[in-house]
Parts: sequence; C-alpha cells; structure tokens
Amino acid sequence: MPTKFNVTRVYCYGILFLFFGLGFVVSLISPLFEPPDEIRHYRYIRKLVVEHQLPVQGEEEVRSQSHHPPLYHLLSALASFWIPSEHTSTYEHPMNPFWGYRNWEVGVDNKLQYWHTSIERFPFRAGFLAAMVPRWVNVLLGMLTVGLTYMVGQRIWPQRPALALASALLVALNPQFIYLSAAMNNDIVAAACGTAVLLMCVVMIQEGLSPRRLVILGLVYGLALLAKLHLATFGALIVVSLALAAQCSVSQNRHFAILFRWLQAMLWVFSIAGLLAGWWFVRNWVLYGDLTGMSKLNELWYGRSAGGSWWAIEQGVPYLWSSLWARFGYGQIPLPSCIYTILLLFCGVGLLGLLWTRRSHMPGRWVFLLGGIILLFTGVVFYYMMIQPAGAMGRFLFPVLPAFAILVVGGWNTWLRCPRYILMLIGAGMSALLVIAVVGYFWPAVRYPARVAGELAQSVTTVVQVGDVARVLAMEVSPARVQPGDPVWVRVVWEPLRVTARPYTVYVHLIDDAGVLAVQRDTWPGLGRAPTTFWREGRVFEDIYRLDLSASVYTPAQAQVYIGMYESEWGRLELSGARTSEWGLNVGEVAIDPAPGAWPNTQFANFTDEIALVGYTLEPRALQGGESCTVTLYWQVLVEPRYDYAIFAQVLDTEYNVWGSHDGGGVIWTPGEVVTVTRQIPLRPETPPGNYPLQVGLFHKEAGRLRVITSDGREVDERVLLGPLRVK
Repeated sequence: MPTKFNVTRVYCYGILFLFFGLGFVVSLISPLFEPPDEIRHYRYIRKLVVEHQLPVQGEEEVRSQSHHPPLYHLLSALASFWIPSEHTSTYEHPMNPFWGYRNWEVGVDNKLQYWHTSIERFPFRAGFLAAMVPRWVNVLLGMLTVGLTYMVGQRIWPQRPALALASALLVALNPQFIYLSAAMNNDIVAAACGTAVLLMCVVMIQEGLSPRRLVILGLVYGLALLAKLHLATFGALIVVSLALAAQCSVSQNRHFAILFRWLQAMLWVFSIAGLLAGWWFVRNWVLYGDLTGMSKLNELWYGRSAGGSWWAIEQGVPYLWSSLWARFGYGQIPLPSCIYTILLLFCGVGLLGLLWTRRSHMPGRWVFLLGGIILLFTGVVFYYMMIQPAGAMGRFLFPVLPAFAILVVGGWNTWLRCPRYILMLIGAGMSALLVIAVVGYFWPAVRYPARVAGELAQSVTTVVQVGDVARVLAMEVSPARVQPGDPVWVRVVWEPLRVTARPYTVYVHLIDDAGVLAVQRDTWPGLGRAPTTFWREGRVFEDIYRLDLSASVYTPAQAQVYIGMYESEWGRLELSGARTSEWGLNVGEVAIDPAPGAWPNTQFANFTDEIALVGYTLEPRALQGGESCTVTLYWQVLVEPRYDYAIFAQVLDTEYNVWGSHDGGGVIWTPGEVVTVTRQIPLRPETPPGNYPLQVGLFHKEAGRLRVITSDGREVDERVLLGPLRVK
C-alpha cells in the first residue's frame, strides 16, 4: 500500500510539473495583452505598484478592472514591484486597426488585437518583464488549482487514486485553463480559492468540526471573497457542508445539539471571512452606495435589466461552453464546432453515468454536494449573462471546473469500472485536444507567418518592387468567376526588404469595368501578424487575402484586382515592374456574374417580413458632382403593409454625410406584386471625388425606419447598401 501511494504521488507531481511547463511555454508564446481583459488587469496592477492605491470605478483615465476585488492584483504587485518599468495605470498598447476580421470564423486572419514588436519578447525590454511576472504568478495559481483538484478527488476516492489523477488531468490539460493561467486575470486565483473551499468542505464532512478546520475554512473563504465577487456563492456550499459535519459530530441524534453546533460553526467561518474580506464590501458601500459595486459596474459597462433578458442565455450558452475549453483571445480564435460537440458528448455521457447509482463508486452525498454548487454557480453566471453583454465567458465557471471534472470522471467510472482505463482515456483525449487547439489553431493565429519554401522563391521570374520595403514574388486571384455574396481569394508572396518606422498597410482593391471600387480590403501584412515595423528581412512568406462581395454588388462586371502599400501620412509606396498602374499592382481579373433571378442585381433584403428589395439598377455609376444618377428599385410586397411606407435613397460617405438624396412616398404597395420605383438622385456640386454607397430603405413617421431581418429572424440593419457610385 505505501508503495502504491508513493507511485500515485509521483504521478501527481508529474501532472503538476507538466502543467507548469505548459503554462510557462504558453506565457512566452502568447502575445501580451491579447488574452481577455489582460491590459485592464495590468493597469490595475500598475496602479498598485506606482500609486500604491486601489483604482476607483468611474475615476480612471482609461479603464481597468477596478470593480474586481484585489487579491490577484496584490499578489502580482508584490511579485513585480521591484522591476523597473515606466508603465502606469494609464498604459495603452498600440492597436491593430484591422483586428477581428470575421472574428467568428476559424482561421488566422487578423486575430491579433494589438501591434506587437520584439521588445515584448525575451529578454522583455522596456519594462515588459513587469507584465510577464504577473503571468507567472497565475501559472503557479493554476498549478495550485490542479493540485487541489487531486486532493479533493483523493478524499472522495481514497481507494482509487487513478480517478483523482484523472480529475486533475482533466483540469490540467484543459487548453483554455492553461491559456488563461499563462495570462493576467483573476479567474485563476478564483479557481484556486473555490477549489480550496471545496476541499475544506469535504475535509470537514469527513473528519468533523474542529476549531482549526473552521479557522482555515474561514480564511480560505475570505480569500475567495477577495478573489472574485461571484465566489460568494460558495457560502451556500459552506452552509450545507457545516450542517452535514455538525450532524456527524454529535454522537446521538439530538436536533438541538446539532443546530447549536451548526450555528456555532457558521459563526466562526463567516466571522473570520468577514474580518478578512469585509473591508472590501464596506469600501464599495462608501464609494458606490452598494456592497458589491455592481450598480456602478452596470452603469459604466453598459449593463441591462435582467427582466426580459432570457434571450441572452439562449444566445450565450454555446459561447459559454466553447470558451470553457478552447476559445482564445477575446473569442476570435475558435476551434471547429465539431470539437465542442465531441466535448459535450464526452462530458454528457460521463454525467449520465452518475444516474446509475448501483454501479457508481461515488457516494450520493458527493454527487449532491458537487452537483449542487455547480448548478448554483452556473445560475449566478447565467444571471450575469442576462445583465452584462460580456457575461458568456467560460472562464467565469473556472471555480467549479474541478468539481465538474470530478463528476465527469466519476460518471465514466460507472461505465468502464476501471480507473486506469479512465486515466488513460482522459490523458490521451485531453492531450490530443491540447495539441490540436494550441499547435493547430492558436499558434498559427499569433505567430509570424511561416517561411515559404525556398523552391518557390527561386522559381519566380517576375518581381515587382514595392518601394524599398518589399518585393512581390508571386500573385494569384481565385476563382475566375464569382457571384454576389461570394468571396474572392487573393494570394500574394512577399519578400520583406527592410523594417519601417511606422507600419505600412496592404490594400486590396477590386475595380469593376466602370472604374468603381466594388470591394476594398485593408490589412497589415501577414494578416496582422507581420507589420512592416516587425519585418524579418529576406524571410519570404505568403498572404491569402479574402475579399467579400456584397449581395448587392453590381453585375454583370469584369473586375480587376489591385494591391499596393500605403501609410496614412507618407502615402503609397511606388511600384516598379510589370502590371503596375495608378491603381496599384494588377494581380488578376474576376468576372462577376449576376445571381440567378428574374430581376437585375437579384437579392432579397427582407424588411420586417412586409416588403423585400429583390433587385435594382443604377445608371450612370460614374459621374461628377452636380450630376444626377437614376436608381430603379424592385420591391416585392410580401403581405399587406401596416403603413403607407415611403422610400429613402441617399448617397453617403463613411462619416454618414449625405451628398445626394431622394426621399418620398407615393408608392402603391399591392400584396403579392413586384413594384418598380424609379428615382432621380442629384449629387451636391461640392461632392468630393471618391466611392459612395447608395443606402436604400423604407420608413414611416409612426413606425420609423424598417429593419432588415435575416432568414433566421435576426435584425441586422435598417438599410441596404447598393452600388457604389464613383464621383470623378
């Protein structure tokens, strides 16, 4: 028996050191401030280090996480105060203006929110070591959480140590838990404190009440309250656990003695926790007139009333689940949806095993205790989802992740009845998930673009020089023919020549045969991962840019694709070589064919299920200020309209300035028919040269503007953009 115990302990230490190694590596490869809210937690820490005071909600020059209790930030400040750094509580990191492009999709396109340079990486110059040390504090706190998970599992299954190891492994190899343990946030210290409270509750039930255990539980719960506000929910777990422990501590079934012992124990625990953490709630009351500070939080962070917000739970649960396992950055680096479905099936099958009580080796009281705190805690998170737009974050469930892992492992033990097989199943499955998530999706989205094979660079015969900054070695457009709504893919192989002082932007333009800019896409090279200020000279890489044709793009058209580089103050870089013009480097040609349908420029813009725009024409599409264009709109009347709607048709710029319009009614809306409406739109003589979309929609003085709804019932806008027009 002692030998087996020692072997188990070695395995546990192995899991802890594995987690530490993984967390440390991820902390190095994860660009600073990309994890959720990391820059705001950093400002909180710097406030403590530089000004030696806590931030106050509403009084900050730039936002920090000032509504949170300070435990993690105090620990990080103590660990990093000795490091020279000029960063203050108002620190701002330069942004990537193109980040988050189609951020719901799997891929690498502009997943980085900030502009990163080499000084942020080892050896962490310009004071950035002060930002790395708080990350390493979290790695240690994550390691503590994994160890506490094992200790809880060992208490529940003293004769089956492999199940305790499997529970710890399910937490330790969770990609999202590793990712956030390698970042600045207070979710990991919340997980550690929540698991510590759970462990002490289990110990109390098993070994009974004692002054020493009550003091420890009170201190741990006090720390939990200083870690994150929603850990107050663990008070319910403490109340139930102390009741069970009091019942076991009294030799006979004397109800008064049990009640007295229970009340006495609660007085000990909550008094000690109050002495440790009560000052935070008093401070909130003094500053905000609210013990929790939530009223001020909702005021500053666009909160809403919980009443009537049940839709937020329905919409948020898929994101909550995916971000519990692996959804990096601010959620813009997801995995394929099938992976989240597999995880749901795996956990669901495991939890179903708990219902087979005759085969389960997990006593019912533990299922009740762990399941109860999970349900209660999830309910609190659901409430937060209802009042806060950013409430659906899986990391908010980290304090009950260990309890969830133990229940899943216990359920699988019912099915397989072999702890070693469960340990191997979870070890292999979670290792595969970690490799897929980090190596397959996270690392490609944040790393510098991979080097293109040398054979490609050597086979290039046509080279276009882009100033003295870069050379284009290869280019390609695909497909050759598209329809409205289709994407166009532009492949460019770059050879960097030198680093620049400010980042140049790559532009990709699709110009149709009327000289109109049909589609525009701007981005930094490397799809945001290789700004020219961070060039690796001579390292050839490939970019694939996506151009999204709108559903209302004008057809038919023969369009040319052009690329180039510019900087907002310095202008465009000069191009030298074949296939260059005033537009830029001609990459290729695309034919835009009409979508199938009976009307010109067929589409279906559904205005509140009453009237739909099904087509249009616009002539001329290139004109000068003071001239007029003619738009013909085809409207399908779906039902009897509620009002006699008028049509607005306006030429506007990106600042919503109107340069020409024709608004008015007089249309007879006959249900079941397609109504043709033609309008002349004169442009103002002073209209500057450029490309201008034509916005079209329906309105009534009582109903306001009608909104466009999608096929699944979502409201997306109150207008449709057509054209555009080119003002010469």
